[in-house]
Amino acid sequence: MVRSFLYICFICLSLPTLALSQLEASVDKNPVSAGEYFVLTLSADDTIKDSQPDTQILLQDFVVGPTSRSTNTQIINGVISRKTSWRVELMARNPGQYEIPAFEVKGVSSTPFTLNVVEGNEAQSDSNNAFIKTELTPASLYVQQAAIYTVKLYIGVDLIDAAMTAPAMSEANLAQLGRDSESQEVIDGRRYRVIQREYLIQPQKSGTFELQAPVFNGKARVNYRPVAINARGTDQLVDIKPTPAQYSGAWLPSELVDLSEQWQGLEQEVKVGTPITRTLTLTALNVTKEQLPDLTSTDIEAVRSYADQSERTHVVRNGRIIAQTKTSIAYVPQKPGTYTLPAISINWFNTVTGREQVASVPEQQITVVAADGSKVTAIEPPQTEQITTPDIDVSEGENTNLVQEETGTLSWWLALPGYLLWLVTLLLWWFSHKRSKAQTVAPSQQTAPIAQASVRDIQDAAAKNDPKTLYQAIDAYAKAHYGSIDAWLALWPQDAVQEFAKLRQSLYSPSSAEVDYGTIAKAAAYTPRPSHKSQAELDSLY
Repeated sequence: MVRSFLYICFICLSLPTLALSQLEASVDKNPVSAGEYFVLTLSADDTIKDSQPDTQILLQDFVVGPTSRSTNTQIINGVISRKTSWRVELMARNPGQYEIPAFEVKGVSSTPFTLNVVEGNEAQSDSNNAFIKTELTPASLYVQQAAIYTVKLYIGVDLIDAAMTAPAMSEANLAQLGRDSESQEVIDGRRYRVIQREYLIQPQKSGTFELQAPVFNGKARVNYRPVAINARGTDQLVDIKPTPAQYSGAWLPSELVDLSEQWQGLEQEVKVGTPITRTLTLTALNVTKEQLPDLTSTDIEAVRSYADQSERTHVVRNGRIIAQTKTSIAYVPQKPGTYTLPAISINWFNTVTGREQVASVPEQQITVVAADGSKVTAIEPPQTEQITTPDIDVSEGENTNLVQEETGTLSWWLALPGYLLWLVTLLLWWFSHKRSKAQTVAPSQQTAPIAQASVRDIQDAAAKNDPKTLYQAIDAYAKAHYGSIDAWLALWPQDAVQEFAKLRQSLYSPSSAEVDYGTIAKAAAYTPRPSHKSQAELDSLY
């Protein structure tokens, strides 16, 4: 009982000695080389879980890497010792003397000290194991001109762990392009693994700025042992030129700008309501797709224009950025006459010659004529369709009477018994083949009235400008006589096919183009009719 009490008292008396009383700061090497990572260690003589030193002040002079924490507890001869350590990876970009400031944890501060940073060649390190090459294309830039910054990391050993910082430049936008690419190169008889990374750089202000190169830090396996390796690229000064005072228009700095066009539906004479599509393609070097201006066309009286949304892309090829935008503009003339579709021009600044230039496409003149049969009421079916079966019967009857008058009455009575015998034979044959005749004769007898009724339905719907009823009538007639709408449309004139496409669009889009119902009705009336052959006759062709 007494022994337990004494043991508890001993522990209570020793508790003050276990509280945090000392914080030490140290580095694993001093001096260190510029561009080389070193480790700053902060050690506290207690277990610290809810607090850690603030390392933000180090960002003023160093590149700060990740921070790790570890704890350790030991009991030796009944004496308990505890320890908490923080390890921070640091790197100085430039040589000189830097002060490691004091750090504070729970009211206890460390002692500051001075760190010497020397040139890279003064430090004992194997620079042949890893090195960095950088290239800026182009080297001289204008404001907002895009450039490619290429970083190549050469590694001659087997890596265990690696990390590389990003380049930095004030008053500029930097972004990595795509993924890293890997290759191999042999330099001075030694094979290196090359990791290439590309960055997009766009300066936002004129002046001279320092482009800080990336820094590599890693661990490699050399002679079966882990060894720390590091490399640093060479910083460079970049001259950023301002926008010329005499430049006019939207600022577009580039080495090359090209504007081209393609036409669809452009003929010597264009009918009213026929759309003409103008596809414009703008291509530029060393600019991003966001910098390309919108391609628009001025309004023309009696010609409606509809511009589609532009398609914008940019890619990197041979160290250059190629940006491109495509825009389609549809012109729909509303009245006959001669019109001039305007020229389109884009101002841009040639960064090679230092001069303002213009990329343009010429104007285009079109002649618009009235569409034939634009009024549905004037549409009439072909003259051949006006000849009906009753007219044919009457003409045959008149010819028979003429023959009867010429041959005389005697010839008629001599031929009458033969006609009666032939009629009786025909009736017997007809009763025995009644079913088959009904199947073959009925369709041919019904073809003409169905066709005439369907055409009239199409013309009535077109006259009323009723798109839904017109489409249903065309669909029913096409399926009955051609099998499908597409088969019938293949026989239509091109202008009628275009108007039918507008008709389809008007059923689903309230903002569709105006439909010329007269052209559709005329095509439906004058298109050649299909031949009505039996299935047996069609199969015999194959």
